Amino acid sequence: MKTIKLSFILLSFVLSWTLTSCSDFLTEEPKSQYTAQNYFINGPSLKAGVVGAYQATIDLFVVNTNTPLFLPLLGTDEMGFYFSTANSTNVRNVVDKYAYTSTEGCIQELWARYYKVIERCNVVIDFAPEISNITDHDRNLCLAEAKFLRAWSYFQLVQFFGDVPKITSRTTSFNYTIGRSPLNEIYSLIIEDLKYASTEGYLSAEVKDGHANYWAAKTLLGKVYLTMASAKKSGKVAGYSYIAEPVDTLYQWAYNELEDVMQESDRDLMPVYGDLFRIENKNKNTESIWEIQFSPIEPYGTQWSKEMGLISSGYGGTVGGWRYNAWAGQCQLKGLPSFRAYYAERDPTMKYDQRKRWNLMDSLVTFDKNTGKPVKCQHIIGTAGVSASSSLFDNGNSNLFNKTSITKYRWGNSWKEEMPFIYSNCPNNIIALRYADVLLMFAEADMALNNGVVTSRGLAAVNQVVQRARGLKADNVTPLTEAETPGFNDYTAETLTFDQLMKERSRELCFEFWRRHDLIRTGTVEAYTAIRNLDTNTNSIKIYFDPEKNYLLPVPQYEIDNSRNKAGMYQNPNY
Repeated sequence: MKTIKLSFILLSFVLSWTLTSCSDFLTEEPKSQYTAQNYFINGPSLKAGVVGAYQATIDLFVVNTNTPLFLPLLGTDEMGFYFSTANSTNVRNVVDKYAYTSTEGCIQELWARYYKVIERCNVVIDFAPEISNITDHDRNLCLAEAKFLRAWSYFQLVQFFGDVPKITSRTTSFNYTIGRSPLNEIYSLIIEDLKYASTEGYLSAEVKDGHANYWAAKTLLGKVYLTMASAKKSGKVAGYSYIAEPVDTLYQWAYNELEDVMQESDRDLMPVYGDLFRIENKNKNTESIWEIQFSPIEPYGTQWSKEMGLISSGYGGTVGGWRYNAWAGQCQLKGLPSFRAYYAERDPTMKYDQRKRWNLMDSLVTFDKNTGKPVKCQHIIGTAGVSASSSLFDNGNSNLFNKTSITKYRWGNSWKEEMPFIYSNCPNNIIALRYADVLLMFAEADMALNNGVVTSRGLAAVNQVVQRARGLKADNVTPLTEAETPGFNDYTAETLTFDQLMKERSRELCFEFWRRHDLIRTGTVEAYTAIRNLDTNTNSIKIYFDPEKNYLLPVPQYEIDNSRNKAGMYQNPNY
């Protein structure tokens, strides 16, 4: 099978007529005489349909009108949106402040774009049994990939909305008679799809090219079980109480799937944390389990990673400056000063945890206004509005917040380096599933099954992550030891509390589109975002999370208004 990256170029010209959408706002006009019925006739066409489903996932991470990109990122304890006017209608501000309503465009787009992926998967799943001139291996492979992507999409939808419509067959027109299915039924479909995808011999056990693989299916299944268990246990999200399986059973199933990935896959942590995120290592490193693909070939890149970056000033116009600089970005999204404190808790001197050095920078790049070239990089303490006596952890200082950099997805080794592609077409892949997450999820399940106290196996998993965070000695081969990083110690059964495990997830996985889901499923949004509201005068940081309604997004009003099943297409509470 050709790689997704290359297939995107060809499929952009044909997929508009091979696949129809599940609702009229997604319907695409036919551009030839082909239809799904006369296109899906053999193995190559079915494989093209699978690639079409993958292609639809990139729409979830592009930055354009009503982008849904910000929904899993903002409003957390890691990241915020700075704007001088607290009532700004910028989509980033609305999402960050939980000020959205059921008519918010980015919520409508989130719903629509995931259902677009689902519909393309349904086409493949429906047509696969009807094709005769295809090997059983290729048929099962196409079905497994489509079911993996359908499970991924429904898993995202159910975490955002709770009950959602369950559509499992291709539809050429959506008559809006389908209501929302109970959350537990959606999870049953997700599990069924992932069990099929994780059938031995269907998906490749080799991790490559962005295609779903056996270990991605196992990892996602483990995450699904962990989400079900923790959300049912917390009791904060409506619908999870109807899941039939006991919490401990779900945690045990999560433990088993994740243990299998740890013991049997060829996945391992990259020796150097930052190497995982370098563009040259995408699709060919030991830690990634599944990556959503982007390319420097227009229009298959995206601006998502340039929403973050090293804060810049003085860039000149639309050419040069941060748009071509390796580290600097548009910087609409800021790392919260209090998030730095998570690193300081474990590494008081802030000298040893290499993740902080990669994820957050304390410097400001200045560009020449005439040439667009970077001319200096200076520490933010002592810059305008941030006095020499300021603390990097001061959440009440809006000037500091405005200069708080996120540099996780940098391109080069130097703030002076330039990149060969425009800022809106960055080729960073979304690292959707990776091995460090497996280790941390395994430890969480382990703790839950042992009354909140980690066992030696769970402890060993977490400490693998900590050890990697210390970095390497001068030879760039030998890991630094605990003794060589005073204060930055391994965890013990006594020091690894649930709170520290949650913060370890944040330190390791920050800005990777999981934090909101983690806080929602564990019922801890209020606890971990409370610091954002300590200074009532700092409107650029304060948020307005309402636990009575914001654990779920509102169902898009468009869907409710157009539904002919008014009883079945109901709104979430308090919207």
